Order: sequence, then C-alpha cells, then structure tokens
Amino acid sequence: VLPNRLAKAAMTEGLADDQLHATHRHETLYGRWSDGGAGLLITGNVMIDHRVLERPGNVAIDPAPAEGEPEGMAQLRAWAEAGTRNGNHLWMQISHAGRQSTRYVTTSPVGPSQVQLELMGNYARPRALTEPEILDLIQRFANVARIARDAGFTGVQVHGAHGYLLSSFLSPVTNQRTDQWGGSLANRARFLLETVRAVRESVGSDFPVAVKLNSDDFRKGGFSHEECLQVV
Repeated sequence: VLPNRLAKAAMTEGLADDQLHATHRHETLYGRWSDGGAGLLITGNVMIDHRVLERPGNVAIDPAPAEGEPEGMAQLRAWAEAGTRNGNHLWMQISHAGRQSTRYVTTSPVGPSQVQLELMGNYARPRALTEPEILDLIQRFANVARIARDAGFTGVQVHGAHGYLLSSFLSPVTNQRTDQWGGSLANRARFLLETVRAVRESVGSDFPVAVKLNSDDFRKGGFSHEECLQVV
C-alpha cells in the first residue's frame, strides 16, 4: 500500500563508485526525495551485468549469485534505508542496456540481432546473444530482484522500454532472429515474460514487480501500440 499517489519516475543517477557500488550520494539524494513526500520512488538503471552499462556511474549488481550476498550489499542497504525513511516505497529499476551501451562504456554490446544503433557513431555493432546467454540473463534479472528485496528495497521495476535489451527483443526492427526468441510477437515477448516469471518466482508473491513498457516505438515496423496491448 502506497501512502499517496505521487511517484518519482526513474532517472539515471550516475553516482556509483569505481566498483559500480552505491555510494553516500545515493543515500543523500534518495533521503531528500523520501522526505519530499512522494509515496513511491523508482531508482534509475541498476544494471544486471557490469560489462554492459547504460552509462558510466551506473550501479551494477554483478555477479549475481544464486545464494549469498554480492559485494556492495552494505551500500545497497544504506541506500534502501535512506530512500524509505519517510514511510514510502522505493523500487529498484533493474536493467540491461543491450545495444544501447556507448563505445566509451563497451566496444562489445549485445542484442537480439546485429542491428547497430546509428547515432553519431557512438555505438558499436552489437553481437547477437546466444540462447544460453539469454537464459543466463533471465536468471540474473531474478537474482538481482532477490538481492534488491533482501537489501530493503520494497519492489522492483523490470526495464522493458526505451530500446534497452528487453525492449529491443520486442521490436521487429532490432529483433531479426528466427529462433524461439524472434519472429512472432509471442517469441519476441518471450525474453521479457520469462524474465518477469523468473523475477516473481525469486521474490515471492508479496513483493511488488512492475514492468516499464513502451506503448509504441513510434517508428515504422517497430513495436506497436496494438502489440503492446497484447503483451500487457
């Protein structure tokens, strides 16, 4: 139950240390937002794989063990405590940048297919993920969600929008696969839906799990509003 209808949407922070752990700056920022009175705060991108970041300074929880605590757990707990100190919810947005990781972060981005993001030459051509890699990433999402719960965050938001990895699987423009992870909408949505199922299984039935989803890609041949309604 949220204390009110006010919510702060996710905004990437870029405040992590050189180990990609949360810092006192996260505590300060989210403590102030908590005191501001919003019923729900959603963090910016927390990455499930340190090799492919959305931007420098992302918090990354990697490796994400099936059991035990990762490095940086104390910092996550401090962040969660500060961000909920006014009785509000704090949900961790869990994400993988996919092909939208710039050259100065990685020269080896990944995606559903080798479709390059053409934007001022800032992005390298992605490598198509193998099925074992997809299954590993699904488990990483689930493990990071469990870690978020254990650290004191009160929910998670699975980032399936804005062209990042899960979103790129949904779009026929960027997903040109011919296996069970591409082609029909059911196949293109498989990665997202299996991720949500794995996350739910990992955190239990009483922990909020949200999904950030584009209503439409607003580009010819992309993920459409009609397809969005079917996935929802």
